[in-house]
Amino acid sequence: MLIQGMMAVAMLLQGAQATPMTPEPIAMVETQDDPAVLINLGVQLANAGEHDAARAAFEKVRAMRSDYTLETVDGRWVDPAELARTGLKMLDNGEFGVAKTDLANR
Repeated sequence: MLIQGMMAVAMLLQGAQATPMTPEPIAMVETQDDPAVLINLGVQLANAGEHDAARAAFEKVRAMRSDYTLETVDGRWVDPAELARTGLKMLDNGEFGVAKTDLANR
């Protein structure tokens, strides 16, 4: 981190534009150990078109041993591995990133 900061300062002194560093999607997955965070991250990545990183997040949760369940938005309590399997199935079926709306169009 120190080296990155020094490089950024050197670039700014030379007139370069500062651009924020965004972490690679797969790196975001690798640094997480919380199944709930990984499930939500997998969904966000899948909706953003980062299917490989989303798959990695879901696979990581599926391989974890959890002694608890997670509450879904509809109030159900589900094993994290089951949520991960659902996410993988949705990835395989191309169900992420598809606009779902009940609004009428003219």
